[in-house]
Amino acid sequence: MPSERINRHINRKQKLENLDNVRKESDPLIVFKAIDEICDSPHRKNDILAEFEEHLQREMEIFSTPITVSVEDVEVLLTDIRSRWDTNQMNLLIGDCRNSVLRSIVGPFGLGSVVATMDKNGGNVTTVHNARGQVFANNDDKYRFNQEFDRKNYEKDFPKMRKELFQTEDVVIDGYTGQDLIKDGSTHLDHIISAHEIHNDDLARLVASSERRKEIATNPDNITATNSSLNQSKNDNDLIAWMHKTRADGKTNIEYFGINENTARELYNQAKGTYRHAIVKDTVKKIGGDLAKTGTKEAGKMGLQQSLGILLAEFFSAIFDEIADSYRNGFLDSLNNQEFFDALKIRLGRIADRVIARFKDAWAAFKEGTISGFLSNLITMLINMLVTTGQKIVRVIREGFMSIMKALKMVLFPPEGMTRDEAADAALKLIVAGITVTIGILSEDVIEKSITAFFAANIPLLAPFAGMIASVFVGAMTGIVSAILVYGVDRLDVFGVNRKREHAFVIQELDNLIAESEQYNTGRAFQ
Repeated sequence: MPSERINRHINRKQKLENLDNVRKESDPLIVFKAIDEICDSPHRKNDILAEFEEHLQREMEIFSTPITVSVEDVEVLLTDIRSRWDTNQMNLLIGDCRNSVLRSIVGPFGLGSVVATMDKNGGNVTTVHNARGQVFANNDDKYRFNQEFDRKNYEKDFPKMRKELFQTEDVVIDGYTGQDLIKDGSTHLDHIISAHEIHNDDLARLVASSERRKEIATNPDNITATNSSLNQSKNDNDLIAWMHKTRADGKTNIEYFGINENTARELYNQAKGTYRHAIVKDTVKKIGGDLAKTGTKEAGKMGLQQSLGILLAEFFSAIFDEIADSYRNGFLDSLNNQEFFDALKIRLGRIADRVIARFKDAWAAFKEGTISGFLSNLITMLINMLVTTGQKIVRVIREGFMSIMKALKMVLFPPEGMTRDEAADAALKLIVAGITVTIGILSEDVIEKSITAFFAANIPLLAPFAGMIASVFVGAMTGIVSAILVYGVDRLDVFGVNRKREHAFVIQELDNLIAESEQYNTGRAFQ
């Protein structure tokens, strides 16, 4: 309803129009001509002119009377404008609810559900932590990690290596004691870092095949000649720990076998360095390759999910709008009574035009999705180094990371014309929406089980569709809750952005009223 202030403004414009008409009708020549035609007496003419001047003077007094505005008038006007602002915001909320429902259904809970079927417990890259718990991303990792230790495999080349040593060296020196060795069966070759330790090292088991571990174990830096009794005593023990171990006779192995500790430590450190270098190289190759492969796959999946989500949401939104228009205005009537198929063609064309118009946004979403998908795959792997993530958590990380990526982009690279406060406000809303989606995904299983149980007990025919119904229901509710929470963030107005927007709206409405008033003033009487 218009306020009293607006009604007074309308009345003032009407007065200006009346005065303008009076001015046009008060042209002296016209007035005098009219008086001459109806009056013969000069006195009568003077009376009429006097009466006309008096009437004109009264109109001028009315026109020149200032219009006073009280504080109450101002408050009424501002309240009226602000109520329109609130109405606009509520209409936006309703629209956002619809759009959020559509995006949720075709996004995280539509396409996202399809993508989630390819998720694995523990993510796409096997970590040492997960392998220890027998959680693997693929069967190759499982087979390699669980291969049994076969000593013969690691020592089958020793006879050949020892023969070559005897032939090429005039004197064979014990690497641990520094003493000369006899070129016969009493001289053994020993893995400085035991083959058993290398084979069963968790990282080595994950990234290197048994043949590769054998190659690392028999590296010249990890092989030394020693006497058979020392080799058999050392067996699979760590060299440093074994050297300082006290025997039954009270002596350490250093004392009993006459080991040169400094020489032995030097050999040990060199072997460790070579071993670590080889394992790091294999780890980078294996994990890096897995990350590149699975990251690219996840990037493609997330990119398609985001881009198709936008296009599908626009598609369904356009369909709903056409249905609503057909209901309100008639399927044919609103299109100038076209034939049915012509009208259908026009409506389908408008739907197609709206979808095509979003291709640019879909491409931008695809790029954002690929980056988010690749990084979420990396984050999932890093988390699985410490704790094994379930299949649902993998999905949460992927969807949640998308919201974080958008929020960071908004804060670090705000669109042109957007202030830092506006960017922070938009980022906060993205985070709130992301948290809502996360909660929705985590609750989907519980709701699906409840719906399944209900259908099984009451409507068995619908039981097979419980999963799909749960996804749609949770998606719709998540979209609505997300829109309401974003509206709540607007009302809280943490960064003062909403107050500034409301103020700008009020100023614009006042400017519009002033401009409208000035438009009438340009043609007012006696200007």
